[in-house]
Amino acid sequence: MKPITPLRIKRKIIRTFFREQWSLLVCDPTGNILTSIVPPKNCQWADPFPVDYTGKTYIFVEQQIGHGNGTLGVIELYPNLTHSDFIPILEKEYHLSFPNVFCLEQNDKIIWYMIPETHENETIDLYRSVDFPYQWIYEMTLMENVKAVDTTVFFHNLKWWLFTSIGTESISVNKNFSVFYSDTFPSKNWIPHPQNPVCSDLKNSRMAGSVFINKKNDRLNRPAQNCLKDYGKETNINEIVELNPVSYKEKVIKTIAPERDLHAVCTHTINFSKNYMLRDIKTRKLLKF
Repeated sequence: MKPITPLRIKRKIIRTFFREQWSLLVCDPTGNILTSIVPPKNCQWADPFPVDYTGKTYIFVEQQIGHGNGTLGVIELYPNLTHSDFIPILEKEYHLSFPNVFCLEQNDKIIWYMIPETHENETIDLYRSVDFPYQWIYEMTLMENVKAVDTTVFFHNLKWWLFTSIGTESISVNKNFSVFYSDTFPSKNWIPHPQNPVCSDLKNSRMAGSVFINKKNDRLNRPAQNCLKDYGKETNINEIVELNPVSYKEKVIKTIAPERDLHAVCTHTINFSKNYMLRDIKTRKLLKF
């Protein structure tokens, strides 16, 4: 029997008297909220990744119904800020989340890739679209025998960088941020950074979206979750000060808190398209008996 702790008591009270739900916020690129996207009552939508394609905006999300495994799908965001229904794109017998979608130009062709979170399968897998945005096929496994979450890949200074959080017997995935690099992509050969884990702090380790370029100073920014008091309590934006095969340095330049006026208690993902910033929030509302 698990020991009774204040945290377990708190969670029991919350489950009994409150309804929690993850939903999406559509913002302008500076962060002003334009609209919210709330899923059906028994459903969670989280980990939004917006993509611009042929004049349309698509939002890739994790969907969880009840206590079932997360599955991945896509929503089209219309110019008037209404949206389509959720269309499934990937389901497995294990949990899926964090549908990290990105494109690369290879051999004069644009190829769309996705790295979903597949930690229950102990892999970091790469998928490729054969009919964007609705059809995806397995491409290859980037890493195996790892319990890795929230992986992102990007090109910088002539190398491919893979940022992820890997759980071990002694380190929680929420307290691990590790860096790997490779000369090619896709690749199965990732060299671990000598400082790994480059961050081991519940307040600022687990990824909270893709690495992006800050348009104000053209520097790389890494979003990270603050999981100290609750999973995904806040989102930190870290400016990457130094990134090379021997050194990694970053500093927190901004913290995004959940909107209390929206009954939000957590926010743990931020991603950008050309016209929008997408975030998620977890709301907590008192049940009516």
